[in-house]
Amino acid sequence: MSCLKDLGQNIVLCKKCDLGSMGTNPVLGEGPADSKIMIVGEAPGANEEKVGRPFVGRGGKLLRKTLEKFEIKNPYITNVVKHRPPENRKPKKEEIIACSDFLECEINAVKPHVILALGKTAAEYFGIKSRLSEVNGKIFEIKGIKVVACYHPAAVLRNTNLTDEFNQAIGQAKMAL
Repeated sequence: MSCLKDLGQNIVLCKKCDLGSMGTNPVLGEGPADSKIMIVGEAPGANEEKVGRPFVGRGGKLLRKTLEKFEIKNPYITNVVKHRPPENRKPKKEEIIACSDFLECEINAVKPHVILALGKTAAEYFGIKSRLSEVNGKIFEIKGIKVVACYHPAAVLRNTNLTDEFNQAIGQAKMAL
């Protein structure tokens, strides 16, 4: 858990890629350091950057409401990259690599039983290369941790036809705990 103590300062000072100098607020992970479930998204959005917290916008509201519905309490929530990419673009490979030490620190410190990987970028980070439509709700064993691929809540807001599959994936994460 010692790396979590210094993580925030290390992220603030990080210059491994251009995102650190572009963003206003880094967005650190939050939640209990002993949480059984970790939720990993792609990158902070505009609302998250403004507030400095993960998943506080519309997608975050949908995520939290759905977690509550499945009685998933006290998750540790974070993102693959810690600064918002310009114009909400997908993080570049070098940006993901630059932030990987931070996410690995979080995973190693929290030691979750289950990781819910929200969206393609998060799924790919964990080595899940298939289309989300093929793997949503499936459980993968990666480095001894169950990883559940799931549509990102922002995708569900854009396409409400994904709601049932989103719920199904979160239900799978709950059952995997």
